[in-house]
Amino acid sequence: MEKKTTKYSVNSREKPKIKENRKDESRGRLTKFSIVIAIIIIVMVSMVSCFAVTLNIKRIEAKRTQTAIEVVQDLYQFSKVEDLDNNMLKIRNLTTQSVYNQLTVDNEERTLNTYLKFKGDATSVNVVKATSSYILYTLTNKNIDKDRVFIFMYDCNSKGKLSNVRESECLDFLK
Repeated sequence: MEKKTTKYSVNSREKPKIKENRKDESRGRLTKFSIVIAIIIIVMVSMVSCFAVTLNIKRIEAKRTQTAIEVVQDLYQFSKVEDLDNNMLKIRNLTTQSVYNQLTVDNEERTLNTYLKFKGDATSVNVVKATSSYILYTLTNKNIDKDRVFIFMYDCNSKGKLSNVRESECLDFLK
Protein backbone atom coordinates (compact mmCIF):
# COMPACT_ATOMS: atom_id res chain seq x y z
CA MET A 1 0.00 0.00 0.00
CA GLU A 2 1.38 3.22 -1.07
CA LYS A 3 1.13 6.18 1.23
CA LYS A 4 -0.45 9.20 -0.35
CA THR A 5 0.94 12.53 0.66
CA THR A 6 -0.68 15.80 0.10
CA LYS A 7 1.03 18.93 -0.82
CA TYR A 8 -0.15 20.69 2.34
CA SER A 9 0.42 18.20 5.01
CA VAL A 10 0.69 19.08 8.66
CA ASN A 11 4.34 18.26 8.67
CA SER A 12 5.05 20.30 5.64
CA ARG A 13 7.00 23.53 6.16
CA GLU A 14 5.39 25.24 3.23
CA LYS A 15 2.54 27.56 4.02
CA PRO A 16 -0.48 27.36 1.90
CA LYS A 17 -0.41 29.84 -0.98
CA ILE A 18 -4.07 30.75 -0.51
CA LYS A 19 -3.39 32.28 2.92
CA GLU A 20 -0.38 34.21 1.58
CA ASN A 21 -2.43 35.66 -1.24
CA ARG A 22 -5.09 36.80 1.22
CA LYS A 23 -2.50 38.50 3.43
CA ASP A 24 -0.92 40.25 0.43
CA GLU A 25 -4.32 41.47 -0.75
CA SER A 26 -5.25 42.81 2.69
CA ARG A 27 -1.87 44.52 3.05
CA GLY A 28 -2.27 46.08 -0.40
CA ARG A 29 -5.75 47.39 0.44
CA LEU A 30 -4.52 48.74 3.78
CA THR A 31 -1.59 50.49 2.08
CA LYS A 32 -3.83 52.04 -0.59
CA PHE A 33 -6.32 53.15 2.06
CA SER A 34 -3.51 54.71 4.14
CA ILE A 35 -2.21 56.59 1.11
CA VAL A 36 -5.68 57.92 0.28
CA ILE A 37 -6.21 59.05 3.90
CA ALA A 38 -2.78 60.72 3.94
CA ILE A 39 -3.55 62.59 0.72
CA ILE A 40 -6.92 63.74 2.10
CA ILE A 41 -5.27 64.98 5.29
CA ILE A 42 -2.56 66.83 3.33
CA VAL A 43 -5.17 68.50 1.11
CA MET A 44 -7.29 69.52 4.11
CA VAL A 45 -4.28 70.95 5.98
CA SER A 46 -3.22 72.85 2.85
CA MET A 47 -6.71 74.31 2.40
CA VAL A 48 -6.93 75.41 6.03
CA SER A 49 -3.45 76.96 5.81
CA CYS A 50 -4.34 78.88 2.63
CA PHE A 51 -7.54 80.12 4.23
CA ALA A 52 -5.65 81.29 7.33
CA VAL A 53 -3.02 83.07 5.23
CA THR A 54 -5.72 84.78 3.15
CA LEU A 55 -7.51 85.99 6.28
CA ASN A 56 -4.26 87.27 7.73
CA ILE A 57 -3.39 89.17 4.54
CA LYS A 58 -6.84 90.79 4.48
CA ARG A 59 -6.50 91.74 8.14
CA ILE A 60 -3.08 93.30 7.52
CA GLU A 61 -4.35 95.23 4.49
CA ALA A 62 -7.35 96.51 6.47
CA LYS A 63 -5.04 97.66 9.29
CA ARG A 64 -2.74 99.45 6.84
CA THR A 65 -5.71 101.15 5.15
CA GLN A 66 -7.01 102.28 8.53
CA THR A 67 -3.58 103.65 9.44
CA ALA A 68 -3.46 105.68 6.21
CA ILE A 69 -6.97 107.04 6.84
CA GLU A 70 -5.89 108.11 10.33
CA VAL A 71 -2.85 109.92 8.90
CA VAL A 72 -5.00 111.80 6.36
CA GLN A 73 -7.49 112.75 9.07
CA ASP A 74 -4.71 113.89 11.39
CA LEU A 75 -3.24 116.02 8.61
CA TYR A 76 -6.44 117.94 7.92
CA GLN A 77 -8.91 117.64 10.80
CA PHE A 78 -8.10 120.43 13.23
CA SER A 79 -9.65 123.67 14.39
CA LYS A 80 -6.68 125.37 16.03
CA VAL A 81 -2.90 125.18 15.95
CA GLU A 82 -2.79 123.13 19.17
CA ASP A 83 -4.97 120.46 17.53
CA LEU A 84 -2.62 120.38 14.59
CA ASP A 85 0.38 119.92 16.92
CA ASN A 86 -1.36 117.03 18.71
CA ASN A 87 -2.21 115.44 15.37
CA MET A 88 1.43 115.59 14.32
CA LEU A 89 2.37 113.61 17.43
CA LYS A 90 -0.08 110.92 16.34
CA ILE A 91 1.34 110.96 12.82
CA ARG A 92 4.85 110.41 14.22
CA ASN A 93 3.68 107.03 15.58
CA LEU A 94 2.01 105.98 12.33
CA THR A 95 4.81 106.80 9.88
CA THR A 96 8.51 106.22 9.40
CA GLN A 97 10.84 109.06 10.29
CA SER A 98 11.42 110.05 6.66
CA VAL A 99 7.66 110.22 5.96
CA TYR A 100 7.11 112.15 9.16
CA ASN A 101 9.78 114.65 8.08
CA GLN A 102 8.00 114.95 4.73
CA LEU A 103 4.59 115.57 6.32
CA THR A 104 5.64 117.41 9.43
CA VAL A 105 4.32 120.82 10.30
CA ASP A 106 6.51 121.07 13.37
CA ASN A 107 8.45 124.01 12.05
CA GLU A 108 6.67 127.32 12.63
CA GLU A 109 6.64 128.39 8.98
CA ARG A 110 4.86 125.26 7.78
CA THR A 111 2.45 125.27 10.75
CA LEU A 112 1.49 128.84 10.04
CA ASN A 113 1.06 128.15 6.29
CA THR A 114 -1.12 125.11 6.93
CA TYR A 115 -3.17 126.96 9.51
CA LEU A 116 -3.66 129.98 7.23
CA LYS A 117 -4.56 127.73 4.30
CA PHE A 118 -7.57 126.52 6.25
CA LYS A 119 -7.96 129.87 8.05
CA GLY A 120 -8.50 128.12 11.36
CA ASP A 121 -11.90 126.77 10.29
CA ALA A 122 -12.78 123.28 11.31
CA THR A 123 -12.04 120.83 8.53
CA SER A 124 -13.30 117.31 8.14
CA VAL A 125 -12.04 114.58 5.87
CA ASN A 126 -14.59 112.63 3.84
CA VAL A 127 -13.14 109.37 2.54
CA VAL A 128 -14.51 108.61 -0.92
CA LYS A 129 -12.60 105.37 -1.48
CA ALA A 130 -9.89 103.61 0.49
CA THR A 131 -7.70 100.73 -0.67
CA SER A 132 -4.47 99.15 0.52
CA SER A 133 -2.46 101.59 -1.64
CA TYR A 134 -4.42 104.85 -1.90
CA ILE A 135 -7.21 106.95 -0.39
CA LEU A 136 -9.50 109.25 -2.33
CA TYR A 137 -10.95 111.97 -0.13
CA THR A 138 -12.60 115.36 -0.06
CA LEU A 139 -12.19 118.10 2.52
CA THR A 140 -15.13 119.91 4.05
CA ASN A 141 -14.12 123.46 4.85
CA LYS A 142 -15.70 126.76 3.89
CA ASN A 143 -12.47 127.79 2.14
CA ILE A 144 -12.21 124.66 -0.05
CA ASP A 145 -14.64 123.68 -2.79
CA LYS A 146 -16.44 120.49 -1.71
CA ASP A 147 -16.09 118.98 -5.20
CA ARG A 148 -12.31 118.90 -5.08
CA VAL A 149 -11.03 115.33 -4.73
CA PHE A 150 -7.58 114.50 -3.40
CA ILE A 151 -5.58 111.28 -3.51
CA PHE A 152 -3.19 110.07 -0.84
CA MET A 153 -1.01 107.22 -2.15
CA TYR A 154 1.08 105.24 0.29
CA ASP A 155 3.25 102.21 0.93
CA CYS A 156 3.72 100.47 4.25
CA ASN A 157 6.75 98.77 5.70
CA SER A 158 6.74 95.41 7.51
CA LYS A 159 5.92 97.14 10.81
CA GLY A 160 2.71 98.61 9.36
CA LYS A 161 4.03 102.18 9.28
CA LEU A 162 3.60 104.38 6.24
CA SER A 163 7.00 104.34 4.53
CA ASN A 164 6.32 106.29 1.36
CA VAL A 165 3.54 108.80 0.67
CA ARG A 166 2.49 110.93 -2.26
CA GLU A 167 -0.41 113.31 -2.29
CA SER A 168 -2.13 115.09 -5.11
CA GLU A 169 -5.35 116.64 -6.23
CA CYS A 170 -7.41 114.63 -8.71
CA LEU A 171 -8.53 116.69 -11.67
CA ASP A 172 -11.42 115.66 -13.85
CA PHE A 173 -10.53 116.48 -17.46
CA LEU A 174 -13.76 115.23 -18.98
CA LYS A 175 -17.12 116.52 -17.91
